[in-house]
Amino acid sequence: MQILRVKVSGVLAPLLVVSLLSALALPGGNVRSAASSVFAAPAFVYPLLGPRLSSSFGKRKDPIKRVIRHHSGVDLAAPSGAAVRAVAAGTVVFADPFGGYGRLVVIQHNNGITSHYGHLESIKVKPGEIVKAGRIIGTVGTSGRVTGPHLHFEIRKNGKPQNPERYLPGLSARARG
Repeated sequence: MQILRVKVSGVLAPLLVVSLLSALALPGGNVRSAASSVFAAPAFVYPLLGPRLSSSFGKRKDPIKRVIRHHSGVDLAAPSGAAVRAVAAGTVVFADPFGGYGRLVVIQHNNGITSHYGHLESIKVKPGEIVKAGRIIGTVGTSGRVTGPHLHFEIRKNGKPQNPERYLPGLSARARG
């Protein structure tokens, strides 16, 4: 299947939409090929309701060590105890404290993608558990190396950190708004 890159309002559109539309629009496309495309790429939902982006992906000044370093995810400020949701269906592969991440949940999705949720106050899932998009997997907290309550959120593809803003269209505008 050919993968198309489509920008909507300057943001990469979710692969789910592109796959579904291309299967239906191409000659020979049918409901079955559209359905297989839906399951091949996760549809992402926001991990928090009403997130406020407090730190972006990429180079930044570390708020604790005060040196420039790569930030492998985004930080979403929220009150302690706010519900954290799985961004897509998948299998929980890690749910425990992990160094500076504090309490961390990692979910394996399709296509080599994992989502990581750090600094949790509580963890509501266990390794091996299958979760649906939107399922509450924990709560926002201050565990690990933090300056205040927030969710550290990462997307990795084959182990390599990706900019979560590419997977959650409108995150920058919505979260900073």
